Amino acid sequence: MSGDYAYVNEQSVIDSITKKFEGNDYTRIGTAFHSIVETGSPVCDFEPEGERHFTYYKNVKTEPVPCGRKFTYKEGEVILDVPQCKVALEYRNEHIDAFHEVREYKDFGRAIVTGCADMIDGIEIRDIKTKYSVVSADDYINSCQWKYYLDLFEANTFHFDLFVFEGYNKDKHKGDVRGLKLSRYEPSITCYRYPNMENDNKSLLNSFMDWVEYRKLLKYLPTEQING
Repeated sequence: MSGDYAYVNEQSVIDSITKKFEGNDYTRIGTAFHSIVETGSPVCDFEPEGERHFTYYKNVKTEPVPCGRKFTYKEGEVILDVPQCKVALEYRNEHIDAFHEVREYKDFGRAIVTGCADMIDGIEIRDIKTKYSVVSADDYINSCQWKYYLDLFEANTFHFDLFVFEGYNKDKHKGDVRGLKLSRYEPSITCYRYPNMENDNKSLLNSFMDWVEYRKLLKYLPTEQING
């Protein structure tokens, strides 16, 4: 998966519930990176070296970009250079026996929570995130994602594995990140199961459902039947 944690207000949460998310350059770059980790040989096309044109202080600038691999999605394209692809492949090879994209469900009473683990390696969960700004470990430690995933998968250890595209500018680079240094944030941000974690998860979910009902948003939550 991809993107940055940040403070969100109530309206942004409402928007995320009521509006269909079509993706953006951040998520598509993350999808391309993850497809390399997951498969080792994803569907992509060779992209020759060329030039990038962008506006800097109202002046049109040009800079060379190396060859790479182009990933095409319905909503847009992503181009990674060869060193960036190698970062993904090296990470894949570190966890060559891992299971990818594993989904689990748990019934908390008022709602069924589901989560799809990027990677399960042995008895540990690993979550892959591409980053485009300075990393704040507290953003991940204070999130609830890892708590629910440890609960869903009955695991004890969760790792956030972060990969930073240094110098990324969304207006300049968009989905073409060739030429940017891709660095792995080390060490991984690791979180562990703790006593009463399951009760904390249930309490948080109940508070969320209270808010959803108060804001009359229940009709926007998915209600598909779970099979299997």
